[in-house]
This record gives sequence, structure tokens and C-alpha cells, in this order.
Amino acid sequence: SLIELMIAALLSLIIVVFITNIMITSNRTGMQSEGLAQAQENGRFILSWLQGHLRQAGQPYPSNSVQERIQPFAEACSSTLLPPNDNADCSFDSANTNESDRIAIRRTYVKDDDLETEISDKDCSGQSVVLADKVVVTDVYWVDPPGSDDEDPGGILKCATYDDSHKVIGGVIEIANGIEGLQVLYGLKPSVDSQYRSNINRYVPLDEVSDWKMVGAIRVGILTRAAAERSLDKKSRKYILLDAAPVVFDDSVARHIQTTTIFLPNE
Repeated sequence: SLIELMIAALLSLIIVVFITNIMITSNRTGMQSEGLAQAQENGRFILSWLQGHLRQAGQPYPSNSVQERIQPFAEACSSTLLPPNDNADCSFDSANTNESDRIAIRRTYVKDDDLETEISDKDCSGQSVVLADKVVVTDVYWVDPPGSDDEDPGGILKCATYDDSHKVIGGVIEIANGIEGLQVLYGLKPSVDSQYRSNINRYVPLDEVSDWKMVGAIRVGILTRAAAERSLDKKSRKYILLDAAPVVFDDSVARHIQTTTIFLPNE
């Protein structure tokens, strides 16, 4: 009858709407999960890369020698000194602005790599370089901010290695894109003679480091994003990365904060 047809049509419509909602919700959940996974994977790769290199900060030659380690990080400079310019092998603190910090790792270049790690005679990209034996080189890591090109999501983490004459060797290397923030805190020991990791009693920004011999660890925080522009529902989201000022994004991009702490070699 007509009534039965109308009831059947109504039930069919309800089922279609129900299935459609399930498909839309499932698709949205999948996009959110994929976007967050992209941001997390990007962050894991960047931190893994930095960990291996940060452990070289201040490393003496050979690593098991009794001599004191060199100053682990370069002195501070202003934002006007930008890599790959000469003399830009220096640390930089963004002073709670929306800029990113820069890390300048000082290490000993060693021709004979038998007693050292695999990056002692290479630049920050892992390419072998030829220098005088046992000179001090500086690896500088910084974030180029996002460009206007839609095909360039997020900023790019870059590095350059400087020789002892403060000039870049090997050029500028792009490590990864999709990074929107890099912040650094330095772990201070209670005394110069302290050699125990548990003795790091506070983490401070660059401008509060008065003696590099007191620095026994470094804490790095990064903010990464997904490549997809529409992985979340659009709304305003706030992120606070270590000591940086809060940054707010009003979009639908998935982002993720990750931090790690690296303890430096003892004297």
C-alpha cells in the first residue's frame, strides 16, 4: 500500500543518513589521525637527528681522554648574524618572541676516526670534509620561517658547518620541513666539578648562561606540523614551546610539540 511504501522510503532515508554520517565521521577521524601522525613523525625524525649531533657538543679528542672538553656551544649573537654568512657561527636566543632559537655546537674535527663517533670528520650533513686535524668546528642549526609558497608547508630546519676561520664549509643543508618552532634551554650543574647527570638543577635560556663549564645538558623543544592543510576542524589553537611566548594558529592544520633532553660528555 501507499503507507507501507512511505514507511519503507522513510526507513531507507534514515539508513542512508546514518551510513553517510558514519562515513563522514570515519573520514574526518582518519584525516585527523593521519595529520597528527605526520606531525609526530616529522618531530621524531628531527629530534633523532639533533640528538646524535648534540652529543658531540664539547667532545674532546679522543673521547676517553683526560683532557677537558672544549666549550660546548658558541657564544651568543644577535639575530642580524644569519647563516650562512661569515661569523654567524654563534648561538641565538629568540627572547620569548615568535622567532626560533639557533643552536651552535662546537666540536673537535678529527681526521683519524678510529676513536671517535662517525661524524667527527664530517660536516653536519654527514659529508666528509678535509680540514686540519683537531681544529674546532661549529655546527649551526636554525629554522627558516614558512614561505608564501603553498607547496612549502611550515618552516625548514637547516644546518651549516663553520671552520675555525668562521666560514661555512660544505654549504647549507636542508634537514626537514614542516617545523614551525625550535627552542633551547641549557641545563646547569650546581658546580663545575659535578659529573652526575642527576645534578642538573635547572634549565635556563641562553642569556642566563654565564659559564659554559656549568652546562651539563641541553633541552630542545620543537613544534612540527602536518603537510596536509585540512587535517583538523578549523579553530584557534595555542601552543607554548618551552620558554617561548605562546603562539596561536587559526587554521585546520595538525601540529605537535616534542621535547628531548641530551646530557653532555663529562670533563
